[in-house]
Amino acid sequence: MPSTTSRLRNAAVGTTLLLALAACGSNSDDGNTGAANNFTGDPVTVMTLAPVKSAAINTPEVITAAEAAVETINAAGGLGGHEVKLIACNDGNNANQAGDCARRAVEAHAVAVLGGFTTNGGTIVPILEKAGIPWIGAPAFSAEELSSKVSYPLVSGAAAFAGIGARAARDGCASTSMVLYDVPTAEKAAQLINLGIAGAKGQQASHIKVPTTTTDFSSVAKSAGNSDCAIVGLPNDQVVALASAGRTLGEKTRYYALQGALNDQVLSGARDALQGATSAVNFVVATESAWDAAEAASTKVDWTYPYNQNTWASYQVLVEALGGVTDISAASVIAALDKTSNAKAGGVTAPIDFTKEFPVPGLNRVFNPNITFVKAEGGTVVRDGGFENLTALFAG
Repeated sequence: MPSTTSRLRNAAVGTTLLLALAACGSNSDDGNTGAANNFTGDPVTVMTLAPVKSAAINTPEVITAAEAAVETINAAGGLGGHEVKLIACNDGNNANQAGDCARRAVEAHAVAVLGGFTTNGGTIVPILEKAGIPWIGAPAFSAEELSSKVSYPLVSGAAAFAGIGARAARDGCASTSMVLYDVPTAEKAAQLINLGIAGAKGQQASHIKVPTTTTDFSSVAKSAGNSDCAIVGLPNDQVVALASAGRTLGEKTRYYALQGALNDQVLSGARDALQGATSAVNFVVATESAWDAAEAASTKVDWTYPYNQNTWASYQVLVEALGGVTDISAASVIAALDKTSNAKAGGVTAPIDFTKEFPVPGLNRVFNPNITFVKAEGGTVVRDGGFENLTALFAG
């Protein structure tokens, strides 16, 4: 039998599509960067990319979040006295377009790519790596984002699957089902969830495979209702459809959602159907004071959406890592990050140590194994406990 570490590594590196699908859903208008301050150095360029007006996945608020962060930094005197110039690149949910974005960052001598949302990290990272451009806050979907020396994710990515499985078991779920899209990577996600359950001494979960074309979730909700608890990894609209169908059928299943699935959009759609649902996240909830600066910077952004949060946090990490550095380049950003052991991202996450890689090959760039659990209560998301480190689940 392979070791637990080996099995977790193999499971985690194959969950790209499922993570991307589960994280979909955000909408708003684009914004514009504001007027500059008086600066002491030449401008520096950064990039944030996201799919906008594509046929499938659209996250324009991610760009708005980046614009808000840039405005805030420039209003405070810039980055080490340099005005920050933002390239907002539309990756079109297309690998070729995403590659063009990465090449544009290289041509513009960008000092960093920051946050964003894309399912095309496998295309982007090699281009950035060759040019030596860091990606702070990479979404952590692809194997390249989880292993490249230029990738500095702020989220746990697939590693959090084990955490939510362990939480369900600790909560006393005698029987658990996993509701996941019927795609090859879902098998890997199921392995991670079950290994987390096993680590908490729970009973292995059954796997409900949902065709990606499903529109009526009544039968899925009925199947999930046969278990005490259901761990759900679906896009926002489908989470709402599942929970609503379960409510209509009178099912009493307790829901656990994979990272990013509990946000204002979902709770508004599901209403009381998700009351008490639990998820695992890397950022404190949007109602906490750590997000006051983001709220003040833009009212056009849903700050409950994880990749808006991740983008804002990425800009805060850049500012913190550089400190008093005035000679700013991609190389100096990497050098500063590699010495940063206590990045706080403005207090929105547990401190992140970029000097120590995660002890699982293939997941070595998971710098933030600290998750906090959140619950849906009264139509809002509230934090349920402090931060917990996932590392122990990968031991053995």
